[in-house]
Amino acid sequence: MNATAILGRLKAKGLPRLPWPRRRTGSPSAGTGRRRPGALAVAWSLLGLGVAGVGGWLMANADHTTGTRAGAIPHSTVAVIGGAPPAESAPAPPPPVAAAAPAEPPAATAPAPAPVSPAAPPVPTAAPVPAPPPAAAPVPAAPDARLALAPAPFPGLVEDTRNGPLPRIGDNGVKPWQAYARPFPVGDKRPRIALILADMGVSGVTTGNALQRLPGAVSLAFVPYGERLDTWIENARAAGHEILLSLPMEPEGFPRNDPGPNALLGGLTAERNTERLLWSLSRAVGYVGITSSSGGKFTANAGAMKPVIDTLRARGLLYIDPGTAQRSQGPALAAEADVPHGRVDRFIDRDLSRGAIDDQLKELERIATARGAAIGIGLPYPSTIERVALWATGLADRGIVLAPVSAVVNMQRGPGG
Repeated sequence: MNATAILGRLKAKGLPRLPWPRRRTGSPSAGTGRRRPGALAVAWSLLGLGVAGVGGWLMANADHTTGTRAGAIPHSTVAVIGGAPPAESAPAPPPPVAAAAPAEPPAATAPAPAPVSPAAPPVPTAAPVPAPPPAAAPVPAAPDARLALAPAPFPGLVEDTRNGPLPRIGDNGVKPWQAYARPFPVGDKRPRIALILADMGVSGVTTGNALQRLPGAVSLAFVPYGERLDTWIENARAAGHEILLSLPMEPEGFPRNDPGPNALLGGLTAERNTERLLWSLSRAVGYVGITSSSGGKFTANAGAMKPVIDTLRARGLLYIDPGTAQRSQGPALAAEADVPHGRVDRFIDRDLSRGAIDDQLKELERIATARGAAIGIGLPYPSTIERVALWATGLADRGIVLAPVSAVVNMQRGPGG
């Protein structure tokens, strides 16, 4: 019952009229006809207000009134992703219930695998330390494959001296010429041609051109006095090239024909030539042996050549005779000392015309087919690099393989054709 209904009932029953005391004549309020309310009227008014207040409170807070009012107010519920539910109002999520398996699964259906607990995250560990490259040559790859040779020097194959690092035979007997060789399959029975580009490292332009254009099976011989020698050899090995040192030796026509600084000369003592040889060997690391683009007069001198061959044997290196002297003593001395060796059959670019270079490359094919192996040498002229790169692309189609020098030593039968 609201306040209005209560007041209406009171009015319908009528309020008793109480005698109001009249004001005395002559008082300030005389003649106005007004009456002051009595105490009883005031009490009734307060009672009515109290009843109205109670009714208003009941209307605002009664259960049915509150539900009706809440239903009349528009509202919506928004789920907040990642938000935490209210501490008191949000019910706790029910525990997960495993799905019930069907009563009669089909016969062809494999049973469901048991749930696997999530694996714990891997514990971070330190990066593995790479093992040093093996002292021996790695497992041979295909001869025409593009591969990178490991950086040099290898542990145990270098000796520190006052001149610089020198190659040495490892404690396990492995020799530098074996360790630094480009891999080659020993079972390959095709005729082999080893091609050497000598005097590398004199010009940065020609050296860079050779590294960019030549196949990795071409062997490169660097002069010991070249600039940035370590960098060039490192880049060459990374491109797959087997490395030699191109030592300056006394040529025919010396001194008018200058072979270069610290050249091995027939007029020097054995000790002096050995000192020059060790200086050259200490200029770089990662090579398999030595050769030369000249040296015809020096190699014909057995007394001058013997200390060189002895040093190569002690250091585990191979020897490629430049073939510039018909009476060269190098191959015979190397065979006696059990030093791996070979002899250049053709100098491919004494004539720099394209046709002449192509003819010399064909001669190498003829010699290799007849005798099983052949060795050619040239210089890093642009025309030489161009013709060799083109020639090498079709060599396998003619049944011949381009091989590193280390795969041809001790294979040549008889003198070059």
